[in-house]
Amino acid sequence: MANIQRTQVLVVIIISLLSRLALLQAETIALDVHPNISTLKSIVRITNRLGDGSTLNLHCKSPDDNLGLKILAPNKSWSFTFRPNIWGTTVFYCHFTWSEGHSTHFYIYDDIRDGVHRGIPCIYCFWDISKDGPCRFNQATDAFDICYYWNGDPKQ
Repeated sequence: MANIQRTQVLVVIIISLLSRLALLQAETIALDVHPNISTLKSIVRITNRLGDGSTLNLHCKSPDDNLGLKILAPNKSWSFTFRPNIWGTTVFYCHFTWSEGHSTHFYIYDDIRDGVHRGIPCIYCFWDISKDGPCRFNQATDAFDICYYWNGDPKQ
């Protein structure tokens, strides 16, 4: 009887250890596949580069957060931080207006374009806003050379 109890205790211990090992492996795989599951935050910084002394008005929001209206003097910046969701669907949309009735919009963060598993991911998403469209800072070239038309198409 004592041998049966020892065997049962050993079986329970082995199952417990295997379960813990499986959980640790699953967490490691999840972090390898989706590093944004961690506490990683992204920052978006928007700078007014309209170039003619115009004030830039912007209103940014996501499906979950309305960041409100911001007014940027020439060459001034505003930033916000967020944690991309684990599904890879995080988006922040901004509406921009400036003098003479100009009004346009742009997805300032789109996980499909900017997420950590994309071609040119950004954790520090620094944008210069000009009349011709937004340009994002490229850490590889140390320049604002990832540029888009206002409709979201990349400039070549």
